[in-house]
Amino acid sequence: MMLISAESLRFDLRGLRMTTTGSALREWTSAGGDTLGVHFIDGPPDLAADPTDTAGVRRFYRERAVAEGHGLIECDPVRVAGCAAVRIVRKLPQPSGGLSYLASLVLPFREFGFLVKVHCVERTTAGVREAQVLQHAMASGQVTRSEHGDLLGWARDPYGDAGASGLLWNLSDARTHDARFPDHALSRARSLLDRVEATLRIDDNVRAAPGFVYRGGKRPWWKRW
Repeated sequence: MMLISAESLRFDLRGLRMTTTGSALREWTSAGGDTLGVHFIDGPPDLAADPTDTAGVRRFYRERAVAEGHGLIECDPVRVAGCAAVRIVRKLPQPSGGLSYLASLVLPFREFGFLVKVHCVERTTAGVREAQVLQHAMASGQVTRSEHGDLLGWARDPYGDAGASGLLWNLSDARTHDARFPDHALSRARSLLDRVEATLRIDDNVRAAPGFVYRGGKRPWWKRW
C-alpha cells in the first residue's frame, strides 16, 4: 500500500525551487522569495468545526487569528480535487514593518490532514496598495473621517461580525484590487494558492480515506500555518 505523506499532493510547480523534501514537509521558494509548503499531519485533526460549515470555520479561524495577532481576510469551505477543504487568507505584521500574508488550504481527514501554505512578505511596496485604495475611497465618499479623526467605512470583519477586533480586513484587501497591484504580497499569495487549487492532484489512497467529521467540543487545531 502506498504510504500517505507530504508527497501525496502534487500541483503545478513552475517557477518554484524545492528547498525542503521529506514525508512530513515539502517546501519550495520562488525567485522573489515567496514560499510554498505542504505539511502532512499524522494524526486526527482538532478542527473545531465541520469543514463544510461556513459559519463554523469562519468563527474558528477568526478567533484563531485574533488570538495570534493576525487579521482574517478570507475563510471559505471549498472542494479541491474532490476533497473537502478550507481556504484561509490572513495577514500579520512584520517586526521590521509592513505585513506578510499567509494563504492556506487545509485538507482534513479522519486520521490525518494536510496544510498547504503560501507565505508572501511585503517589501519595497509596503503600504502603497493601502494608501492608493484609501485615497480613492475617501475621494468617492466611501470612507470618511469622524470628528475624532477615525476612518469610517475602511476596516471591518470580512463577514460582518460587528464585535470583531484586532487587525481587521480593510477595503484594500479585497480581491478586486489584485489586478491593479499584481506584485503586492497579497496578490501574489492569492495567485499562487489559486494555482495550487486549480492544479492539485491527490493520491487515490488519500481520496479514499475517511473524511473528517466534527464530533463537537471546542479544541485548538494545528499550529502549523
